[in-house]
Amino acid sequence: MIRVDDFSKMLSGELDILKQQTAGLTTKDSLLQPQPGGNCLNWVMGHLVVNLEEILEVLEVELSEHLPDLTRYRIGSEPIRGEEAGVLALDDLVDIYEQLTNKIVDRLSQMNEADFDKEIDFWQGKSRRGYVAFFYFFHNTYHLGQLEYLRNLAGKTEKLI
Repeated sequence: MIRVDDFSKMLSGELDILKQQTAGLTTKDSLLQPQPGGNCLNWVMGHLVVNLEEILEVLEVELSEHLPDLTRYRIGSEPIRGEEAGVLALDDLVDIYEQLTNKIVDRLSQMNEADFDKEIDFWQGKSRRGYVAFFYFFHNTYHLGQLEYLRNLAGKTEKLI
C-alpha cells in the first residue's frame, strides 16, 4: 500500500528527473519528431502537466484558473507536428509542471493516511484515493521515461540517470 509520505517523495524525485531531461532544450528541440512516428517531447511534456492536474483533482485541490488551455495535450489529442495553435513553450510547460508538483506535495503534507485510504469514484469503480493517485503517477512515470529518448533527438546524449 502506498503511503502519503512515500508518494510525496516519488513526485519530488520525478520533478528532479524531468528537470534533468529537459535542461538545455529549447522549444524548437521539443518539437523534433521521433521516427518513424510518435509524439514529440513537447506533447509528452504537456501531457505530463495534464496528468498532474488529474492527481490534483483526485486530491480534491481546486485547479488554478490561471493555467493555460491544455486541450492540445489531453489524451486522444493529435500529435504535435510543429508550432501550432495551443502549443506551449517548453520552458512554460516545465514551470507549470514544477508548480503543480509543488501544489500536490503541499496538499499531501496536509493529508493523513485515512484521507489517502478514503474510497472515491474512479472510472474503474470505487477505489482508494491513494490507489487512484498512484495510478496517475504510474501513467506519469511511463511518459517521463520517454523524455530520455526524445532528448536524444536534440543531440543531447549524455548520461543523466
